[in-house]
Amino acid sequence: DGGGEGGKLGNGDGGVGGGEKGGEGKKRDWRREISRRAKWVIADKEKFTALLTDLKYFNDGLEQLFPPRLLPSLHRSWRHSLLDSARCDVAQLALLESSSADSYPQLTASANLKKLRINLDAEPQASFRPTFAFRIPRTDLDLGLSSSSPTLTPLLSPPLPTCSTPGTKRRNSSTAKAASSPSSSSLNLLSLTSPTTNTTRVHATHTTHGPVLVEWVEYDPSSPDERFLHLRRLDDLARVMHSASSTHPDLHTIDCIGYTDDSNNARYGLVYRCPLFSQSSSPTTSPPTTNIKTKTKSTTVATTVAAAPPQPQPATSHSTLHALISSPDLKTPDLDDRITLASTLACALWSLHSLDWLHKSLCSANILFFPSAASLAATRATTVSAAVVPDIGSPYLVGFDASRPDFDAEMSVNPRNPSILDLHRDPRSLGSGLCRKQYCKGFDVYSLGLVLLEIGLWKVLQTYYKPHYSAEKWRDRVILPVLIPGLGSKTGKLYKQVVEKCLTAKDDMSSNEAGQLMEWVVTILESIRT
Repeated sequence: DGGGEGGKLGNGDGGVGGGEKGGEGKKRDWRREISRRAKWVIADKEKFTALLTDLKYFNDGLEQLFPPRLLPSLHRSWRHSLLDSARCDVAQLALLESSSADSYPQLTASANLKKLRINLDAEPQASFRPTFAFRIPRTDLDLGLSSSSPTLTPLLSPPLPTCSTPGTKRRNSSTAKAASSPSSSSLNLLSLTSPTTNTTRVHATHTTHGPVLVEWVEYDPSSPDERFLHLRRLDDLARVMHSASSTHPDLHTIDCIGYTDDSNNARYGLVYRCPLFSQSSSPTTSPPTTNIKTKTKSTTVATTVAAAPPQPQPATSHSTLHALISSPDLKTPDLDDRITLASTLACALWSLHSLDWLHKSLCSANILFFPSAASLAATRATTVSAAVVPDIGSPYLVGFDASRPDFDAEMSVNPRNPSILDLHRDPRSLGSGLCRKQYCKGFDVYSLGLVLLEIGLWKVLQTYYKPHYSAEKWRDRVILPVLIPGLGSKTGKLYKQVVEKCLTAKDDMSSNEAGQLMEWVVTILESIRT
């Protein structure tokens, strides 16, 4: 039973303080019981509207009994339970959407998003027509970048070297010499984002939206069927991810404004609006002041006036989680920040699965932070030590080029871009022909477990990987028996159990079982106290 297991693990004594004991476990059991009772059959609009009104009344009362930090998880649990109970029934989702409009706007937005996705999936492939409202002419994008610009970033950072090399020593030596100022230190970080020939993400400028991020998806120009399938997926993604940050913040993705066709290079591009970034948001900085002298008949008065804080601007650079972890120029973030990051990413995948959508490319290279570590170091740091601690507070999940709706194997196309390393994939999802299983939610959960493993150890998987390892050997002889046992001393027992649970998830889980597992993962991660 998911609730029983959650309660049992909640009493652990991990190295990070295993959560509240006793009464805390009962509260989680109580919350889970409420979640189970929320799975009603939606049939009559008037009765269901009245039911939601009563539910809101009782929930408002219960909220006063719950610790504030548990409320977001409670709301997500019953919201996802209602979405799961509606499954693929558009009529039930429409009823859920209209009935909750006044009381629970987040539930309304989620039901609307899932209904849109189902309607898109139901359209036959032969009758599909692109939505020109989301099609961006290639001429509206300015991709012109100077060779020294750090905004053209590789999707996969180079593997972390396992031993010192002459080149590494020279770089570290120059870093030590340049450590006299934050700005010089930040220049060393630009090596994290130097252009490579294997680039699938670029920053560009849109004629209307300004700074944007483009994720390229290559296609075979000689295969019209493959090209058309990619086009439909990107068109659907543009509709689903449009204004996602405001309508569905739990997805933790960037607002997609559309897609473009770069036919000269045989690739489509998903175009995202870059998140806003405020340089004054750092707690270590204060608004600048200006001395203004005013003259009177007898005296000159000097007045100190606080300058207005700068307005948030779109970020024009980013770093991947993979680059932050593998960089020798960056320090390991605090443990509580890493656990919060893990909880946020688990919540994002849970929310994506609640829409019956599979990511299929979940890895540390598809988790972005804006702006890049180099930009943050140059603009926010007041000391050298502050300049080398990455800010991991606002992750964004991207890399949807291979994603597809659950239950729709027809739309399954392997990504042509190297958007995920095979060592992040469940071995059961690899292979070819009959040996390869259809992708499912359990495989996404496995990939999440590997990302959480990297966050816990703060080392990329390439540190431990050898080229001669098969996918099964990599999992059965390295990940499970070696890396997982060593995780507890760094993160505590509870975090280790979460990672182990993700990496041993069944591939034949039902949608309901996958939802219960993700609920348990998020609940345990949110309960950990360092």
